[in-house]
Amino acid sequence: MVQTEKVFIEVDGHQLGMFIETVNEDHPVLLFLHGGPGFPQYPMIKKSELRLEAEFTVCYWDQRGAGMSYNARTQGELTLDKAIKDTLEVTQFLKERFRKEKIYLFGHSWGALLGSVVASRFGEHYAAYIGSGQFGRHNQSNEETYQFLLHTAIEKGDQKAEKDIRAYTFDENFYQSQTYRKILSKYLTKYGGGMKRESYTQWDGLKEWFTCKEYTWGERFNLPKGVFASYDALSETMAKADATLLAPNFQMPVYIFQGKYDYQTSYNEAKRFFELIKAPHKQFYSFDNCAHSPFLEEASRFLSILKEEVLRTPIEKGTGKV
Repeated sequence: MVQTEKVFIEVDGHQLGMFIETVNEDHPVLLFLHGGPGFPQYPMIKKSELRLEAEFTVCYWDQRGAGMSYNARTQGELTLDKAIKDTLEVTQFLKERFRKEKIYLFGHSWGALLGSVVASRFGEHYAAYIGSGQFGRHNQSNEETYQFLLHTAIEKGDQKAEKDIRAYTFDENFYQSQTYRKILSKYLTKYGGGMKRESYTQWDGLKEWFTCKEYTWGERFNLPKGVFASYDALSETMAKADATLLAPNFQMPVYIFQGKYDYQTSYNEAKRFFELIKAPHKQFYSFDNCAHSPFLEEASRFLSILKEEVLRTPIEKGTGKV
């Protein structure tokens, strides 16, 4: 039987909230870093077939400025450095709580940028880094996205879409453009390059969030505030980031799960990241019919790989070496 616990810890006068789920506290511990930034994925996962708790004690942490961890009075400026510090605080809490020398770190999208940097710089805490919707270079990824949308509109003979897309000229300031964000909102899901290959709209995400009973109503209403605050604070950092420069070396195994149709963090950029990083052991898994969330879209295959390959990779105690 799954045990779900809602936990809060205090970091620098600010409360960080998380859900911890387990069927056996002796299981390995996995810390899930959500994307967005500012968009906790616990409600989405609970509506899916993904059962991470079958193999792990899982911590779904709402990052500073999101959901349970949103408080405009105490959270301060949202930065990558602060997110790194928070991740280490949550990691230390989990290690002490469950008496583990190392835990597993999973990052999705923005969480994959954060997770890559944390795992690369502080490898002594982690048995493996697992990335999905792996972040590479956000500028180049979005340039691919723009071309994907334009070419798809042309192929489909969607003249309205083609006109809308051509009305915007892609440049390095894409993250500041409301026009570009409207294009993404209108056409990325429609053309199967968004959160899922099968249609998954913003409305679907909001519905899952506002019907998730584990959150209070106050925490549910924090979602839009957290998404806007987090994006405003971190969009420039993401737009100018190259994960291969921020996280070039790893002491532990690295596993990347990437959808071929991911145009939020492109397949090509994830592949480049994988090829350039150095790790004692690394594997790249392609999901040919998935977009941004292969761990949800093909949950059974994802879980099988975790069980049969990731958890069976031996770790030399204290070194992270295979």
